[in-house]
Amino acid sequence: MRIYSYRTAVAVCVLGSLLAGCSVTGPSAIRSGRIAYNEAITETNNQQMLMAIINNRYVERGSLLAVASVTANVRVATEAGVQLGFGNTDNYSGNLVPFGASAIYEENPTISYTPVAGQQYLHQLTSPVPLTALAQLTGTLADPAPIYSMLVSSVNGIYNPDFLFSSDEYDPRFSRFVTIMTELTQMHRMHWLEDQKHTGKLSIVIEHHSPHYTARVNELLGLLGLPALKDSAQAVVLPVSLALDGRASGGIGMTTRSVLRLTEILSAAVEVPEQDQENGSTTDYPPAGMLGKGLRIRYAKTRPERTAVAVQYRDGWFYIDDNDLATKGFFRLLGALWSVTMAESAAKGSAAPVLTVPVTR
Repeated sequence: MRIYSYRTAVAVCVLGSLLAGCSVTGPSAIRSGRIAYNEAITETNNQQMLMAIINNRYVERGSLLAVASVTANVRVATEAGVQLGFGNTDNYSGNLVPFGASAIYEENPTISYTPVAGQQYLHQLTSPVPLTALAQLTGTLADPAPIYSMLVSSVNGIYNPDFLFSSDEYDPRFSRFVTIMTELTQMHRMHWLEDQKHTGKLSIVIEHHSPHYTARVNELLGLLGLPALKDSAQAVVLPVSLALDGRASGGIGMTTRSVLRLTEILSAAVEVPEQDQENGSTTDYPPAGMLGKGLRIRYAKTRPERTAVAVQYRDGWFYIDDNDLATKGFFRLLGALWSVTMAESAAKGSAAPVLTVPVTR
């Protein structure tokens, strides 16, 4: 009778432990699943975007799927058992398992995808990046220079060409414009401000209270074709508009690139295998402007190591090297802008069909 009581007590303890474990399954599932799901979505988003860039170089139609939702159903089943013997112990000694317990954890996610397409998406893809986005990015990042070089295609008649056609050459005044704007921003002397009464109406305000800043500001104004300072102690307020030239209104006219145009620039940076060059299966681009010269999507016959993103296509691998900070930075910002484009087109457009895929083990 003592043996029975002892084994029963142990079995109850084991069963209690299993049931207690069930109560923490939720937090454990979050710890083990959240990062895994997030990493998988980020990785496949990057691969999908790189594939779209390669399709563009090969003049092929690509498609995108956005992850609409991920629903994971978790089931936990527990089982506990006790084997008891009665009578003479010689009849069952060594043949019985005093107690046994098991737990089964099962996760069955359901993933929903939304095709990215439609008129609204095309409109968002081909529209210039808003000046508000330019202002937010340049005012937030530690080094705004890559943002100006990437998004601004012209400022008051100074051009930052995507490609160099015929005998066109890059205008060095744009590089100087970017340098001065970056320096003034990093020294907290230049700020983007939005008119509180008129949403989307922006101005650049430059504060300067020393001869050093005055010289920089006058050089910037000269580049932009605007009058020099009359009072070095007064702040400079320059209205900014999405236009080819803003000199007539005493301000700055900027034109910005679209997401599709940025895709074209990165597509031109794809290394094309020799056999594809010879058979004419890819489109050719003119020489790249300042922005495109520092970008490179590499090609290898075998899977490369240390990549930021890589996809297998045709007879090899296309990838961005993990040490190529310029291309990685461009790709990251392009991905952020592209995701906003997808989100806005989904919000403003009609409801797209949703593909739901249950995942079972």
